[in-house]
Amino acid sequence: MAKLVGLLLVLGALAATVALVPVGGRTVLDRWRKAPSAAVFATRAWGEVAVAAGLEDPPSRKGGKAGAGHERTAASHRAPPVERHTAADREALERIVAEHAQK
Repeated sequence: MAKLVGLLLVLGALAATVALVPVGGRTVLDRWRKAPSAAVFATRAWGEVAVAAGLEDPPSRKGGKAGAGHERTAASHRAPPVERHTAADREALERIVAEHAQK
């Protein structure tokens, strides 16, 4: 009886992990819902495992629907970060830091 309870606990923990723990931003259950068939799911899963283990190179994203004919990198469509603080903001920050340094 104890073996059966242990097995049920392990299966419950595995089911909770599959449903709730995100891997790469999505849960396994989300990946299963997105896949049109079990074969596609297994192929995609093996591809992700192979890339994570270093057995294969990550697939390139060139020539997708949005960027067909354009070689766009992540940096090319994002503006570089810009500091937008005024002198008054900097002075207030320096005052706060100085107050905390005195304590």
